[in-house]
Amino acid sequence: MANSLSNNIFHKTIQLHEEKDPYRNLWRNVLIVAIEDLLRKKESQIRFDNKKYSLEEMWFYHEDFELICEYAQLAPEIVRKRVYEAIKKIERKYENKTDMSKMSGKWFYKSKTINREPNRYSTTMYNVQK
Repeated sequence: MANSLSNNIFHKTIQLHEEKDPYRNLWRNVLIVAIEDLLRKKESQIRFDNKKYSLEEMWFYHEDFELICEYAQLAPEIVRKRVYEAIKKIERKYENKTDMSKMSGKWFYKSKTINREPNRYSTTMYNVQK
């Protein structure tokens, strides 16, 4: 059973000498646009730590997705697998990113050259305090 399933998957995804089929190409382009939308939305969600489940992601488990993959002559399991591999790659890209840049270990007010310790008489409020 597993052997026949794997042969069926490869048969649907790899064909060396394919004929031009405008309907198949149309449905593949529909699938490409849907995947691009999903990846764009998931990247912005991952970047801003938004854990919502998107509508595009829910579509991957709907019967329409299966139908479009059938029209595009692609195996839906492989398409899902490749898309989620791309999402994992995006997650690794933003894994250790923070919004703020890292500061160096040297603070300005501790520096001897740029900003020295303020002199008691050199403050702007010195004249007001008298």
